Amino acid sequence: MFTRICKYLSFGSIAILILYMAATTVLEKFSGTAAAMKWGYHSLPFIALWAVSAVCGAAFYLSRTRGLPLATSGIHLAFLLILSGALITHVSGVQGAIHLRTGTGAESVFTGEDLTQERLPFSISLSSFEVEYYPGTQAPCDYVSLLEINDGGAVHTLTVAMNRAAAYRGYRFFQSSYDEDGRGSTLAVSHDPVGTPVSYAGYGLLLLSLAAFFFQRGSRFRAVLRRVSKGAAVTAVLLAGSLNAPALRAGTGEALPGHLPEETAMEYGKMLVYYNDRICPMQTLARDFTMKLYGKASYRGLSPEQVLTGWIFHYDDWTQTLPGAGEGASAKEIKKAGERQELILLVAGASILKIFPYTGQDGTTDWYSPVDRLPAEMDPDTWIFVRKVMSLAGESVAKGDFEAAAGIFRKIAEYQKKTAGDSVPSDGRIAAERLYNRIERPKAAAMGCVSAGILFFLLLCLLSDPGPGFRRAGTVVSAAAFLYLTLVLALRWAVSGHIPLSNGYELMTLLAWHALMLGTFLQRKFRLMIPLSLLLGGFALLVASIGESDPAIAYLVPVLSSPLLSLHVMTMMISYTLLGLVMLNGILSLLKYSRCSTRLSEAADISLVFLYPAVFFLAAGTFIGAVWADISWGRYWGWDPKETWALITLLVYSFALHGGSIRAFRNPKFFHWFCILAFLCVLVTYFGVNFFLGGLHSYA
Repeated sequence: MFTRICKYLSFGSIAILILYMAATTVLEKFSGTAAAMKWGYHSLPFIALWAVSAVCGAAFYLSRTRGLPLATSGIHLAFLLILSGALITHVSGVQGAIHLRTGTGAESVFTGEDLTQERLPFSISLSSFEVEYYPGTQAPCDYVSLLEINDGGAVHTLTVAMNRAAAYRGYRFFQSSYDEDGRGSTLAVSHDPVGTPVSYAGYGLLLLSLAAFFFQRGSRFRAVLRRVSKGAAVTAVLLAGSLNAPALRAGTGEALPGHLPEETAMEYGKMLVYYNDRICPMQTLARDFTMKLYGKASYRGLSPEQVLTGWIFHYDDWTQTLPGAGEGASAKEIKKAGERQELILLVAGASILKIFPYTGQDGTTDWYSPVDRLPAEMDPDTWIFVRKVMSLAGESVAKGDFEAAAGIFRKIAEYQKKTAGDSVPSDGRIAAERLYNRIERPKAAAMGCVSAGILFFLLLCLLSDPGPGFRRAGTVVSAAAFLYLTLVLALRWAVSGHIPLSNGYELMTLLAWHALMLGTFLQRKFRLMIPLSLLLGGFALLVASIGESDPAIAYLVPVLSSPLLSLHVMTMMISYTLLGLVMLNGILSLLKYSRCSTRLSEAADISLVFLYPAVFFLAAGTFIGAVWADISWGRYWGWDPKETWALITLLVYSFALHGGSIRAFRNPKFFHWFCILAFLCVLVTYFGVNFFLGGLHSYA
């Protein structure tokens, strides 16, 4: 009786917490963060529910488990430590902010979260503040504050930067913001000498226990894995599809607008330009320009370089290629037409074409367009070159002397490398970006994967045994798509200098890459992986391709320059990929085997094989993100909507792993339906937060 009461209280309180947190994220959207904290995350009922779930869960586990398996016990103990650390932080921890300016004296008071004044046991002053930039650009790579601590006459120097906190006597300081004049800095302050270490002990124990669980004898995961390994798997699906459809030249019968020969335009594209706060090939700007105007990387078979130079040298011809908003156009269409026109004016007026580097007397290299205001100290020859050389190119184009125009473009490129020096990207990096710009984007791969997945799912339903030829064909398609995305991501990594996971497009592409990798390498063990991975990968790529979600490559903002961020995002994407495969497996199984309990059970075993690592990656990724947040901002959990929904997702899926305690999950049909509906939490975590709930993690 005691065991049953503890079970109901434990799982029941977690279920209520899930609903409570979901409702609070909506409350925050409409009533603000203060209301969410007061009535939700900091309220007594909320804290009491966590306490009930922890105490009753521990009592239920101890009363029911025989032998107390080491890894499983470690996982449960880790969550108790994490909750204990959170409670200690809530009760005794202090967070706030302090604003310092150079030359204004020391401060010994900071403002707490509740706007109360908290006193430091020492005084602190700002010696200097500096914004560091990526070489040759105006893109910030770090913010650095040099601090001086005066503690009873003893003077200490501390340096605080993004992702590099400084600590003194239990107080930690984090770079938060700075004044526009560069003489002031705002630091986040955290004093939590007990709660944070307890939480970190929980994180460490959790990661070790999660890793050990997969090697623990007698675990449910090992039992399921043995059943699947004996051949209890669903028949494979044949998938075939085209990944890279060649661009068709539109044969409209109309004469093409004036344009440069492809070879001449290519020379123009090889020049460098300061664009999007970095130095890149002109080809990159040309592609973005073409995509913005025409929705694709070409116009009637003309390359992006030909389109851009066409607008520059044959403006009147090209004005007829764009439809106007027209009467009855929607506000969105009018806005897009205005944006296109603004971009055209920037190109036609040459203000966006910053192709001339100049190193001033202070040693700083800036890039100028032919119409910019040039530095007064610029020597006359360089001044004339910057102002007139593109006019000479225009005269050569007007005369039809394209070889002379190409020679001028090459001369500008030589000037760029000579003047900009080390700030110019390496030849290898430029070549990688040019290749990246030329290869087809994932949209064609997305359509191919989705179409093939649907087609061969139908074949699976019709054919009792597709045969080994189908598997080989599906493997070829999956491997080709995987290698293609590997090339796309590798080139993007080489060009940007960081792992490509800083925006929605890159994250969706990374999710597709994980799905296709699993389909390629695990299809022999789990034959159903090929159709599932292609469908999931195709849908992920389709999402990445919708709505201009292929942003320009850019340098990472300073706060994102952390290896922990890369590890956090990678583990989360692996988890979402596996959860997506579990969801698709549930759909396919219910569609084909709804009347066969044996096959449904076999399919449920396959889902469990992926669900265990999925939930464990989700837990690890969530808490790695907490550590990163603590290092960057001084708090490991802030109840941001993305954090909250990641926790909701973790708790929801954890129910499915407790089939030994919850009888309903032993029913394969219920299990599949639960995994299908549970994936809605993943969708809310990623898309719902980005497009509706908002928050610090919103990057829609």
